[in-house]
Amino acid sequence: MLVACTSPQNSSVSITQSNKKTADDAFLIELQNNKEELKRLVSMEQDLKVLIAALSEQSDLQNLPASLRTQPKIEQHKIDKNLHLKTSHTKKAHGFKLSLQPVFSESSAQAQLNKVYTHLPKLETLLSSSILEQTHRLQSRFVPTLKTVKNRDDANKLCVFINNIDVLCTVEENR
Repeated sequence: MLVACTSPQNSSVSITQSNKKTADDAFLIELQNNKEELKRLVSMEQDLKVLIAALSEQSDLQNLPASLRTQPKIEQHKIDKNLHLKTSHTKKAHGFKLSLQPVFSESSAQAQLNKVYTHLPKLETLLSSSILEQTHRLQSRFVPTLKTVKNRDDANKLCVFINNIDVLCTVEENR
């Protein structure tokens, strides 16, 4: 007579389900951590579609149409108050403004300002902000700006910090 030892099959099933639940939990945590990056990618995809459409219309890049040889029309838009961003209506002040990266949608420009204010929350109360619209032909670009920084050194230091959070920043003199 032979006696054999067997293990129950249920324990391997429960271990497999436990491993699957752990993997699912890890995936959900990673997804939560990457939500901002995913939103940014969606926004960039929209900008790229607009850019590709604009570039495909231009077949001869050597001879620009007359409509592209003129200066761009610049319009200023106030920031939506629901987003808790402040604009000021002060007289022109001497100093410097920080122009952020131009984008093809106003929501992308707003997202850049929000990202800056997330990393530098006190900046919202110190500097006024606006989104300028630049129009070439039928194509618009939106430029988020922060102003007024009193001296160039402070403006340059602030711009370096903003560049380090992956938002392109340039310093310009207020006019």
